[in-house]
Amino acid sequence: MLFRKTGLAAVALGGLLCLGYARPVPAQDTIVQAYESPNWQAPRGYDEAYPENGTPNMVARQGYAAGFNEGQADASRGKKFEPTANKAYEKAIIPKGMNKDEFRQEFRQAFVKGYSNGYRGH
Repeated sequence: MLFRKTGLAAVALGGLLCLGYARPVPAQDTIVQAYESPNWQAPRGYDEAYPENGTPNMVARQGYAAGFNEGQADASRGKKFEPTANKAYEKAIIPKGMNKDEFRQEFRQAFVKGYSNGYRGH
């Protein structure tokens, strides 16, 4: 019974515990910096969809990468192609000071492109 309560507590914490070790939740700034890093590894097809000339496009990077990963996951699970029905389509980390509507629009466009490439294995 103790194991069951511990397992439920881990689920209740939203995945913060993994095999008994606490995993810190990254701050918003840390996530944004990851997409701005010169060491960022673009998923397959990103460079063709969003060529960058020295300035990283944080919004496109975040949307495309999320879409690509979700597209691959949905395809591997045999789900039908529905990028806008995916929960991650609605979720994005909006940087401070950025217009939320503009961010959401650009994020979602990049998400759909990434999802398409991830789902189709391109």
